[in-house]
Amino acid sequence: MSEQSFNGKVVIITGSSSGTGQAAAILFAKSGASVTIHGRSEEGLQKTMQMLSEAGISKEKVHSVKGAVTEESILKALIDETVSKFGRIDVLINNVGISNKEGETNSRSIENLDYIWNVNVRR
Repeated sequence: MSEQSFNGKVVIITGSSSGTGQAAAILFAKSGASVTIHGRSEEGLQKTMQMLSEAGISKEKVHSVKGAVTEESILKALIDETVSKFGRIDVLINNVGISNKEGETNSRSIENLDYIWNVNVRR
C-alpha cells in the first residue's frame, strides 16, 4: 500500500503536544500537510516543534496553539489562526482526551464525570 500524500492540505490536531497526537502531527507534516499543533503544555508543544524540525519540516508549515479545549477562546483560535495562516482547513483530528480532571480527588464525582464528558466528547 502506498503512503497517502497530503501535499497542500491543512490539518489541525488537538492534543498534539504528546503521544498519538504528536505522532500524527509528524506523520501528516511528513506527508506534505501544513499542521496546527495544540496542547496545554508549552514544553510538550516545544518538543513537538523540535521533532517536526528534526524531521525536516519547515517552520512555515507549522502553527501552534496553546490552551485548554474547555476554553471557547482556544477553540476559536484553533480555527481562526489556522485559516489566517494557511488559508483553509482540510482535516480536523480531535485527539485531545483526559481520564480525570486535574486535581480531582473523587474520580466518580458528577463534576469530574461532567468535565471528562465535556472534554472527551463535546469538544
